[in-house]
Amino acid sequence: MKANHLRFAPFLGLLLLLQLQACKPSRPAYISEMGEVFHTLYHMKYAADSSAHLEVEQALHELNYTANPFDSTSLLYAINNNRTELVNEGFVELLTAAQEYGRLSGGFYDVTVAPLVNAWGFGFSPSPWKDGEVPASAIDSILSFVGYDKVTLRGDTLKKADPRMQIDFSSIAKGMASDYVARALRAKGIRDYMVEIGGEIAYGGVNPEGKPWRIGINKPSLDSTGLEHYEEYEMIIDLPGERGGVATSGNYRNFKVREDGSLYAHTIDPHTGRPAETDVLSATILHPDCYRADALATAAMALGAERAEKMLRAIPSVEYLLIVASPRGAKSAYEVRRSANFPPDQQ
Repeated sequence: MKANHLRFAPFLGLLLLLQLQACKPSRPAYISEMGEVFHTLYHMKYAADSSAHLEVEQALHELNYTANPFDSTSLLYAINNNRTELVNEGFVELLTAAQEYGRLSGGFYDVTVAPLVNAWGFGFSPSPWKDGEVPASAIDSILSFVGYDKVTLRGDTLKKADPRMQIDFSSIAKGMASDYVARALRAKGIRDYMVEIGGEIAYGGVNPEGKPWRIGINKPSLDSTGLEHYEEYEMIIDLPGERGGVATSGNYRNFKVREDGSLYAHTIDPHTGRPAETDVLSATILHPDCYRADALATAAMALGAERAEKMLRAIPSVEYLLIVASPRGAKSAYEVRRSANFPPDQQ
């Protein structure tokens, strides 16, 4: 059985194009930092007279405590193992947004799918079944205690409808981590920055050249095995506004291969309990908050193009770009759909 050994690698559908030229003398030097959090890498660049490393580490530690399901000392680990019902402000912020998008997506976005994600081999706990061979009876059993509306918040207290319920914030936590770091930088008076954690970006101000921050959105191509690869840029865009967030979701880095050679990916349909059948190859979302962009990108993947566009058009302050697989027999393998105000291509 082959498994994708890049499952914890950051999503590379967005490649940062960080300019390396020297700064103008009148501007502070740009400082670069990198490291690891949530089993993925982070990179950041910001303009400052001195390092903000301590503030960055504190911000990452705070969210790691709140939302890391792998860390036995974290709040989320305690919640998932029924050791506490008390939650902190960060947990409330994450769950409130997750439930909002659960409603807007008709339940296709659901952070309580953790037991299903685990069953299919993509989660924080090992699966008792072979890859791609989860029995229908097990799926039906798990579905009975999955549902974003089966957890409720009363102040700082979380109530589960079933003690077997588990929460997985992986579709929103990296975006929130980028936001946390950006907030910490702004609190230190830093206005020019780009923070990327696992492919999710929070940005503000300008790059070392004094221009808008620029990113590349990769172009997918399918090889003879049906695997998606991202080799060239579909678009290069300047990130708009004084600050904001951008996130991309896609399945090409996080999949498994069955014994018969067929593929299945990590995006789970909460209605069927199985890997989602979707025509969206990747979804790139711009939103003032990176954590919201992160969640919406995952929701778009699960919904499919038509339903995703309908949802995204209804949400204020959202711009999107979807790379959508074309029907069989079409001249092109995919098409690009984007909102009216998505930034133009700079190529």
